[in-house]
Amino acid sequence: MEDCAERLGPQMSEMKPTQVAASDPAAVQPVEQGASEPTPFAHALLFTGHMIDRTDRKRPRFPAWAEGRARAAILASVAAIVFARPGLTVGLAAAASGGDLLFHEVCAELGIPTRILLGLPADEFLAASVAPAGPDWVRRFHALLAARGPQNLRIMGTHDGLLEGETDNIWQRANLWMIEEAAALAPERVLLALWDGASGDGPGGTEHFVQIAPEFGVRVAPPIQMQALLQR
Repeated sequence: MEDCAERLGPQMSEMKPTQVAASDPAAVQPVEQGASEPTPFAHALLFTGHMIDRTDRKRPRFPAWAEGRARAAILASVAAIVFARPGLTVGLAAAASGGDLLFHEVCAELGIPTRILLGLPADEFLAASVAPAGPDWVRRFHALLAARGPQNLRIMGTHDGLLEGETDNIWQRANLWMIEEAAALAPERVLLALWDGASGDGPGGTEHFVQIAPEFGVRVAPPIQMQALLQR
């Protein structure tokens, strides 16, 4: 990368990157109307990734025992991302068990502020995407919301996430809404995914996000290979 490129956070210059996402100048342009408007951050780091497996899941994807490996991989990947311009970074993610909460926790460790984007009201999101993983994840969900405060919590509205047209799929809209939010926050946007490389359990999952992101000016960093983390 060019000498002017900055790593995430002030302490990143002392860390040895394990992955570097190549900069694509065509992929860091703001989405349409935001092109000439000032933004509060230079970079937005979006995250998508798998939840902790439910107990009845037949094929393991993110078993609970792999949490430590996933956290280490997310930390290494965030530390390795290089942006093409200097400035402040904001992280954007939902708050599901597994990847989302680990991402927020890693960003806090690295001094990167984050915003929490929920596709459902907090209590409904908690029941659907956090509680099935157990009480410790519920505790961490509440701790995240308390730490970030209401000013950093967003709930998707009825007119959000419609970049691909009208749809009743909340999770598809949530992906698109995160792209909209990122465009309003920063001119340079990168997506990091914790992904097994397979199609999801339904529309609007990690695969969908990885596929559509470049269409809306979001560069996709090398995904964290979930299956590689499961090899004992």
